[in-house]
Amino acid sequence: MSSAKSAQTISRLWELLQLLPARPPGAEARQLTAQLHDRGYAVTKRTVERDLQMLSGIFPLQCNDKGTPYGWYWMQNTALDLPGISLMDALSLQLVEQSLRFVVPSSMLQPLTSRFMQAHNKLRALQEDAPGAAWLDKVAVVEPGMALLPPAVDAVLLESIQDALLRDKQLDALYMSPHHNAPKSYRLNPLALVQRGAVSYLIASCVPYHDPLRFVLHRFKSATLCDEEAIRPADFKLQDYLASGAMQFSEGEQIKLEAQVRGDLVTLLQETPLSHDMTLQPCQGESYRLTATVSSGIQLDLWLMMQSSSLTVIAPASLRERLIKRLNKAMQQYQSTV
Repeated sequence: MSSAKSAQTISRLWELLQLLPARPPGAEARQLTAQLHDRGYAVTKRTVERDLQMLSGIFPLQCNDKGTPYGWYWMQNTALDLPGISLMDALSLQLVEQSLRFVVPSSMLQPLTSRFMQAHNKLRALQEDAPGAAWLDKVAVVEPGMALLPPAVDAVLLESIQDALLRDKQLDALYMSPHHNAPKSYRLNPLALVQRGAVSYLIASCVPYHDPLRFVLHRFKSATLCDEEAIRPADFKLQDYLASGAMQFSEGEQIKLEAQVRGDLVTLLQETPLSHDMTLQPCQGESYRLTATVSSGIQLDLWLMMQSSSLTVIAPASLRERLIKRLNKAMQQYQSTV
């Protein structure tokens, strides 16, 4: 038997032992077969019956043969706390490891290192024989915008920032803003970590002020944990902060957007509206009149520029004029390079 086949068999038997109840009337072979199928093991009822007979010669298992179908269970006071993980557990752990590295402190992830390794080894051993083990190769999450490579974040700095946030301590930081020629020193009150696409942000206030600001993690040049307790405003709630449009680079202003839309953008907006109050009303030709309450800011401007061939802003007038200037400037730049 190949090593991969042996690993798959051992894993299946381990799962089978975990499925057995601690008391009669026990679990039937047909029931156990269905449960193994749910966990990604394509076995027959006959194979499960042979497995149970073999395992009963090694482990304290009992077969309730007083009636049919027979039920299998652990003998009294002998059920084992088996340290294995199920296929679903392994898949979940792999997803956790991939997606939470930046937003979960490494000190909190450290106890899971052995479980991550166990999950990785289990999926690798089962990938040829258990269809579910290949699930992560069949699903993906992609960003709707331009695919950008994630910036490099120093692991030591990340750990210091996460530790300060976890312990509610202030942070002495040296930060390079894109608008300055040299790094600047800050004393920060960490409030939250936010992952936005490929970029991670620390939300923090600068002493002695209390307004939450965005700091891109890869622009930190140094970060040192302080003994002083961080000042966390009582009214700061992360979900409220996100709902304000702050991570869309808005200053919190809500505007009533009016525009004329056409083409495929109409279908897109019907399927994925801009807001809960968005409306699309037919007007001349194949165009539609759009109205929606949205957060004003850079993200909105970028989206409107992207959709400029299918969308024409009508109001607010200030937004319309701003977009016209940007489109004219872009046209001039294109014309000057020909």
